[in-house]
Amino acid sequence: MVRRLFLDYQQWIADHRDTAPKEASRVQAGLNLLEDLVRGLPGPYGPPSGDVLLWYHGDGLVACGALRELEPKVGEIKRVYVRPDYRGKAFGRPFVLALLQRARELGYAKLRADTLPSMRAAIEFYQELGFRPIPAYWSHPVAGAIFFERSLAE
Repeated sequence: MVRRLFLDYQQWIADHRDTAPKEASRVQAGLNLLEDLVRGLPGPYGPPSGDVLLWYHGDGLVACGALRELEPKVGEIKRVYVRPDYRGKAFGRPFVLALLQRARELGYAKLRADTLPSMRAAIEFYQELGFRPIPAYWSHPVAGAIFFERSLAE
């Protein structure tokens, strides 16, 4: 199930990328990296410093998200994906709050995230949850990617 949702996430990114033709090869390189990551699951999202969370509603799988270590006490939230038929139904907020709690349990003091500049809802969502913009912490393949960090002590 995790692989399926990660691949759905990859397809959603591919369908919603907002890039100039000159950046298309960099975006495709990023999508290829995601494909490699899916093949190697759990990879960096495995124990002891990572985890993959799934959120169910009834018998249906609603969302997935992953945590991994970037450096001691600093984790990263990745691959947050809510299935289209569950968007706008108040599943995202409690799911991400569960990811924040799991990050605390894994011993992280801070959590980072990145998103694409075209994902306005994600940007607003992260900010509403207390994430603050920070400088890039990795070489993102999409120009203008936005990076966030949140203290888990809040």
